[in-house]
Amino acid sequence: MLLINKETVDAIRQKLSAPGKKQEVVDDVERMLDIKQTLFWRADAGSCCGSLCNLASQLDREVYLLEDILTALENNDNPRADFLLGEYAHSLGERDETEPKHC
Repeated sequence: MLLINKETVDAIRQKLSAPGKKQEVVDDVERMLDIKQTLFWRADAGSCCGSLCNLASQLDREVYLLEDILTALENNDNPRADFLLGEYAHSLGERDETEPKHC
């Protein structure tokens, strides 16, 4: 099971700079993307918490960011992928700090 949090994303960023670990990074990002797409689909399908906490729009932004990260990796643009992973980690940290406790 993959827990998607700031620490996980930071660990993936470290792998990106390690020789021979790029495919692991791609695999990790693809798994995160699959998870977020599934959660987005469920939230968008009418979950009460999805509408209450704006969950669907948050997941939609995460999906687009993860897709951009994969595109950068596929184009061998590791500096951009690293930057986007940093942005993603930052957004996860902010979300954890501001997320209402009732959701």
